[in-house]
Amino acid sequence: MQYRCPQCQSPKIMPQAQAGAPAARPVVPKSLVFLIPAIFVLLLLVLISIAMWIFGNGAGSTLQVATVVVFIVCVIAGFLFYRDLPDFKISMQAFMQSQKKWKCRECNHEWES
Repeated sequence: MQYRCPQCQSPKIMPQAQAGAPAARPVVPKSLVFLIPAIFVLLLLVLISIAMWIFGNGAGSTLQVATVVVFIVCVIAGFLFYRDLPDFKISMQAFMQSQKKWKCRECNHEWES
């Protein structure tokens, strides 16, 4: 299966809902559900720390502790996601292969595989 639009060769394709067929979904690991928000929280805390160092007297100890704790959570969630990655890849490949109708997001071309 080529995951590109046959008309414009864009990789920006999305599966279409199929009437009467159950919606197959890939299995998203819980570690990924924790990892993505933790990364955003870590980024926010780092930006706040940098801003406090630039515009103030430096980041407080509470902010530094919170940043270290969120970093540790990110490392643990990243390791758990790394362990779940092979199953997630298989699940995603099965999902992509089960789709029959596709639509290109660039040229709006629709086709069936």
